[in-house]
Amino acid sequence: MALSAGLGRAQKPPRRLQVSATATFDKVGEAWKVTTMELDVVGTVPNLSAPEFEAAAKAAAEGCPISGALKGNVTVSVRARLG
Repeated sequence: MALSAGLGRAQKPPRRLQVSATATFDKVGEAWKVTTMELDVVGTVPNLSAPEFEAAAKAAAEGCPISGALKGNVTVSVRARLG
């Protein structure tokens, strides 16, 4: 939602955004924990270049409340491409 909202504010509303997330669970000490979260974003956004889309996706991840909640506990990475 943060990416869609940010693109809308930039007057570049997406036609389509598809996001998938892959979480990695590892044993940390005696407990199992989520250690990484990989986000893969594919978007259809008229009049937006691939570098602009990638920058917008990374900015959205930085400002996202969920990313903020995970920060310091889970390594979050974002891969974004137009498709």
